[in-house]
Amino acid sequence: MKRLLVLILIVGSLVVVRPLVAASDCPLKGHPVGDGRWARQKSLPLETRDVRIRFENGATARMKAVRLRHQDFEIRLHWREKSEWFSPVDFGAIGKKLGAAVVLNAGYYDENGRPMGYFRSGGKVFNSRVLYRGRKTFLHYGAVFTVGRENGRPEIVSRENFEGSGASEAFQAGPLLVEDGKPVQGLSRYREYLRASRRTVVGTDAEDRLIVLVSEAETRGISWCELQEFLVLPESKGGLGVRDAMNLDGGSSSQLWVRGEIEIPGRAAPTYIIAVPKPKTR
Repeated sequence: MKRLLVLILIVGSLVVVRPLVAASDCPLKGHPVGDGRWARQKSLPLETRDVRIRFENGATARMKAVRLRHQDFEIRLHWREKSEWFSPVDFGAIGKKLGAAVVLNAGYYDENGRPMGYFRSGGKVFNSRVLYRGRKTFLHYGAVFTVGRENGRPEIVSRENFEGSGASEAFQAGPLLVEDGKPVQGLSRYREYLRASRRTVVGTDAEDRLIVLVSEAETRGISWCELQEFLVLPESKGGLGVRDAMNLDGGSSSQLWVRGEIEIPGRAAPTYIIAVPKPKTR
């Protein structure tokens, strides 16, 4: 009887522990460098951070992070005019035209500049299909970024849980990297799981703050599994402590602009996420 009880306790502990374990099969272990502090901007109600992750072979991945509250910003998608799809991006012009303080690239698109997967912006649905819903494959389209119509709150959900009726802005991309503070399993079948490349990631934390992470133009890059380990690491240990996070279009498409603070150039894209400061209330 005692042996049976011990066996039950061991099995039970394995069941509980397994989902909490970060991706442990990454070939290189990365360690955040620096104190991990966020810098509060004087002219904008947001925080920025230089992210450095050093790996066992001496290489370093360099990224920029932005953190903001949706109570201070209107978060929406920007669809560039067709004539502008493949022209160089003038972040300053976009920021001035739209009043944006933050601009970054969004999801995937085809050779004609059309969104691949669900895409809603400004009350218009550009693509109504949620690709691969109900399937266990094609996880690179496994997540949807949404902005609540009523509360303006950003949210990241799996494609299976997405309900478009309550969203003012939404687009599909992926994969879903972190869900409820835990690395999403099942990504090891993909090459990007182990391949270091430039990345664009959006996430939310326990306070519903939007967190953006973008690789710098000249850097080693980072793999999906390395990202998972860093994203779930608490701030006290140099990580970002996200609740949910998803991967966006990366490589040469990774780009970020923060007014007067950051500019990471990238290949021109049809769609962007923007954050516009809300008027101050007295």
